[in-house]
Amino acid sequence: MSDIEAASKLRDKYTHFRILVIGRANAGKTTLLKRVCNTTEEPCIYDDQGKNLRGIHDINRPFSFASNPKFIFHDSPGFEAGDEAQLKTVQEFIKKCAKATEVHNQLHAIWFCFAPDVSRFLLNLEMDFFNQERAGKAPVIAVFTKFNDFINQVFDIDLDDDDENRTAAGTKLAELQAPLFKCKFPPRAGVCLEDMHFNDGAHQEQVKELIEKTAGSLNNLALELFVKMAAPEFKLK
Repeated sequence: MSDIEAASKLRDKYTHFRILVIGRANAGKTTLLKRVCNTTEEPCIYDDQGKNLRGIHDINRPFSFASNPKFIFHDSPGFEAGDEAQLKTVQEFIKKCAKATEVHNQLHAIWFCFAPDVSRFLLNLEMDFFNQERAGKAPVIAVFTKFNDFINQVFDIDLDDDDENRTAAGTKLAELQAPLFKCKFPPRAGVCLEDMHFNDGAHQEQVKELIEKTAGSLNNLALELFVKMAAPEFKLK
């Protein structure tokens, strides 16, 4: 079978890549997804009949961007303090997708977004999510957004320059992340992002890293190839 025939067969089997995006308010999820799909447009959210429900976010309502419909997203607002119902909703959604027999109904990856906050870095329910076994095989990628804001939070005027503060912030972030990666069911990988809202920022290289780590975390080689095909502008390896 030629490479062209193999690619065609892959496209026939996998029409899209489904991602659950979890994160508290102001975690930068929408900005991230727009960068992934290389667009400034608002997402299209659909009901079971394919009707566009613009402005309505529900974990059971898939949405996509017209610029790259191969990526299908589901949104969860994260687990604010004490909101055990939301944790259960997410677990039930993951379980439902894990039972799906058709590839197009399965969940392929989870992006768990954290906006670094020194005072509330990891909530108890977030730790619960990573300490409880999850249904299915969808890998979780920890996405640490807004590193530029984190630098400002831990800025030390006694340090000589910005580079030293950046290094110190990176060390502090790694320290705060450590308990997460020691959980019973930790993220498969982690990515740190910054300045994603600036058009002249290095967001493409950062998104490329996220896509590559997502693809590399998959147990299914065909899916790994498909997710790379779905983002050709990033020239993935």
